[in-house]
Amino acid sequence: MITETMPEANTEPGTEAATKRPGRGRLIAIVVVAILLLGAGAARAWWPEQKADVRAGTTLVTAEGMAARYGIDVNLIGVTAAGGLIEFRYQVVDPDKADRMMNDTTLLPIIVVEESGATMVISRPHHAAEPQLGGTYFFLFANAHNAIHAGSQVTLVMGDARLEHIVARG
Repeated sequence: MITETMPEANTEPGTEAATKRPGRGRLIAIVVVAILLLGAGAARAWWPEQKADVRAGTTLVTAEGMAARYGIDVNLIGVTAAGGLIEFRYQVVDPDKADRMMNDTTLLPIIVVEESGATMVISRPHHAAEPQLGGTYFFLFANAHNAIHAGSQVTLVMGDARLEHIVARG
C-alpha cells in the first residue's frame, strides 16, 4: 500500500506560503461592494430625483389676472375619454397674448393635482391656427395614473402665474 503525503507548508516569513493572495471570502466581499456601488449609480440614472414643485416661484393670480397675462379665460378642466385624458379648454380674450401662450413652450399650461402634487404636462400645443378673439381652444393632457377625477382640485400653472382651486369636471 502506497500513501502519498503532502509536504507541510513552510510558513516562515519570506516563503511562498506566507505571501498568499487574499482569501477567497475577501475577494468575494470586494466584488459584492463594487457591484453594489455600480448598481447604486445606475439606479440614480434610471430613477431621477424628485423634481421641484412647478408651483414654487409662481405668482397666485385670479381668473382675471390669468386673462390679463395670457389672454385667455379658463372655461374647463375636465376628465374625458373614460378618465384617460384631461381637457383644458379656454376662450381667447386677447389674441396676441393667447398666441404667445399657445406657441411659446415655456408658457405651455401645466396642471397640478393639489392633493397629491401629481403634475400633468404636454409637450407641444395642439393648434396651428392663429387664435381668434372669442374663439374656444383646448389642450389635452394624458391623465397619468388616473391622478385627476371629477371633483379633484387642481392648479393651472402657466409661465410665472398659477390659478388655484379649479375643480375638475367629469
